[in-house]
Amino acid sequence: MSAFRRLLIVTAAIMCASASGAAAQAPQPPTKGALYTDGQTGRYLLGGPWLFRADPANVGLAQGWWLDVASSAGWNAVAVPNAYNAGAFSNASTAGSVGWYRRDFTLPPGAFASYVPRSARHWIVRFELVNYYATVWLNGQLIGSRAGGLLPFELDLKHVRPGVNQLIVRVDNRRNASQPPPGPGAGWWNFGGILREVYLRTAQRADISQVQVRPVLPCPGCPATIEEQASVRNVTGAAQTVVLSGRYGNQTLDFGGATIPAYGTWIAAASTVIYRPRLWSTDHPALYRATLTLSDRGGRRLEGYVVLSGIRSIQVTAGGRLTLNGRLLNLRGVELREQDVQLGAALDQAHLRRLVSWVRALGATLIRSEPLNPQITELADRSGILIWSDVAINQQVSDVNLSDPAWLSYARTLLQGNILDYQNHPSVLLWSIGNELPTPATPAETSYLSGVSTLVRRLDPTRPVGLSISDWPGLPCQNAYAPLDVLGFNEYFGWFDAGGGATDDRDALSQFLDSFRACYPHKALLVSEFGVDGNRNGPVDERGTYQFQADAAAYHLGVYATKPWLAGAIYFLLQDAAAFPNYQGGNPWPNPPFLQKGLIDMYGNPKPSYAVVQAIFRATRQIARAHGG
Repeated sequence: MSAFRRLLIVTAAIMCASASGAAAQAPQPPTKGALYTDGQTGRYLLGGPWLFRADPANVGLAQGWWLDVASSAGWNAVAVPNAYNAGAFSNASTAGSVGWYRRDFTLPPGAFASYVPRSARHWIVRFELVNYYATVWLNGQLIGSRAGGLLPFELDLKHVRPGVNQLIVRVDNRRNASQPPPGPGAGWWNFGGILREVYLRTAQRADISQVQVRPVLPCPGCPATIEEQASVRNVTGAAQTVVLSGRYGNQTLDFGGATIPAYGTWIAAASTVIYRPRLWSTDHPALYRATLTLSDRGGRRLEGYVVLSGIRSIQVTAGGRLTLNGRLLNLRGVELREQDVQLGAALDQAHLRRLVSWVRALGATLIRSEPLNPQITELADRSGILIWSDVAINQQVSDVNLSDPAWLSYARTLLQGNILDYQNHPSVLLWSIGNELPTPATPAETSYLSGVSTLVRRLDPTRPVGLSISDWPGLPCQNAYAPLDVLGFNEYFGWFDAGGGATDDRDALSQFLDSFRACYPHKALLVSEFGVDGNRNGPVDERGTYQFQADAAAYHLGVYATKPWLAGAIYFLLQDAAAFPNYQGGNPWPNPPFLQKGLIDMYGNPKPSYAVVQAIFRATRQIARAHGG
């Protein structure tokens, strides 16, 4: 770009901003520390005052909103996390738009050790979640972009300078249904924005960029082997010699050292044995603190990494029973969505903790969800709550997608990212590779299930591979499910009429579940969804009333209690949530766009069904007694 053209763009941007009115902002440094434990020690929360600018006409790129301009005129103050269409439930809102975020900041003093030369000091920015397309500039220079609305990403923070720095993020959540997660109309409201926290973090000479802490427990009474692997990236243009050491509880690990070429990566590995491990379980969530320390050739500390780890084994027996540390499971859980009627999908700490407190008060030991905010995942680790980890590869996926090499590559990348980001959490029960894919299974789906099952087992051989499916009486057993360890059945007998009305009668549920077990006798089977809408008082036999909802929950849970082979049941949904503009949900008196199958309404008030489900969950033994217990 010529200097003259740049001057024109800057002038136009300033004039446009001046015409819009100013929003004053005093640049502030980020705050030392993170809101969750796992990760690098040199993290700084980039909270404080952010600015936002809506771009409904998508003119920001052409008008140079990304340029390094001192004036903040035309921008409005917001807090991040932020969903720029929160509270707006129109067709235009869920179709998506463009919004811009800006954070002027200074660098915190004392972030680097005095013995690290300036040429070896490096900053990285981490976005916990942006939906959907993110383009990022620092001081008017493009530093990177990313697409995806489920997982975190990091960028090297190039062009940092003394004094005030300006970080600008363009977010575009205009979507289509072919992208995982699916776009509008797929059951999730399309909230756009920086939906989770943003961090800056330091790297001195090299960076511990990825850590795997894998406890391997051959049997409940056996010693556990702790296998650790770390990716150490040289962030400089010169070779760096580093040493990596670690601790797991009281045990030490020696990874050795390496000379890493310029911008290269060293994969370091070490292991240790815990001879009498304290096991993590739902009734005793014992955690070990695993730490790694990166040092220079002189033994001086460069960086640290912390993982809260739990030792446990999750297995499916030959008889199709799901076990935790050899103890049979009969879990009761809820599906959870990070959403609030006012905040959209950008929840603060108080709202995140409230969700977990509802789960615990309910007596649930299992959450089903797409990748959760790491604060929730850590609370699950500490509380003994298991997680059915989903990714948004669901009923919107067609055979066209499953036959498209580009789409399959994206799906595999999504699954891999989920495993790499969440594998260290003991609360993660299994990796789910889809939800309600075409039924009966097509050849393309069969190929997909086989291929990604192999991928997931290669990445994490310590957890089962699962899938949630639709099924109904008269449907033949599906050979396509052979590669899976766990099958979840989304069960709506007496509510939806799957299979041409085959699930109309709830009294047919018990017999169907027996046939489901007969089809898949060697797989662990769960009810991965059940529930009905409730949004008003009325007769118990009237669909959509609170009374109908509570009665249905009690009936279905009663049937499940008669199936000792069932590994668990997950109520859909914990709290009402926005779905899509014309959502009906089987309710004769719906309230679109809200999905009202929740046990709690959108304003945080428990429905009558909450107490009914709570009493049954609390009365259910969800994990067998430990040997000798």
